[in-house]
Amino acid sequence: MQLFNHYSALIIGVLIFLIVLSAVRRKRQWLILVGVMTAYIGAYLALRPVARPSTPVAGTPMLLEVQSPFCLGCVAAKPMVDRLERDLRDKIVVWRVDVQSDEGRQLMKQYHIEFTPTFILFDVAGKERWRGTGRLDAEAVRYALQ
Repeated sequence: MQLFNHYSALIIGVLIFLIVLSAVRRKRQWLILVGVMTAYIGAYLALRPVARPSTPVAGTPMLLEVQSPFCLGCVAAKPMVDRLERDLRDKIVVWRVDVQSDEGRQLMKQYHIEFTPTFILFDVAGKERWRGTGRLDAEAVRYALQ
């Protein structure tokens, strides 16, 4: 299950490619195939989440996002995380960690994380205040900050 979860964008991209490739018979269809794959790759590159280290700020809560750049759920959650980070920039620090990195693997064991994306909100003392998997519930994060 983790393999599909962490690499779902790649797996689905390959499946789309193979399905469309099986239907290609003429030159015009090859152009359509190239167009579809170019659009898919372009959208992925524009929307993919990127791990970004963050230095904890004393007295500031931290939102940990454990993600994979090849996970469709992570790609879908990125705009919401970015928006929350902008809205609460003076109240929280967002720390994005890639599960394929050594740090990500260590955090997955430490916090018993099985799926991506997983979000954990820590208070100023480092205690876990909220946890969510799959979808970021911005209202729950705001409520937990109060």
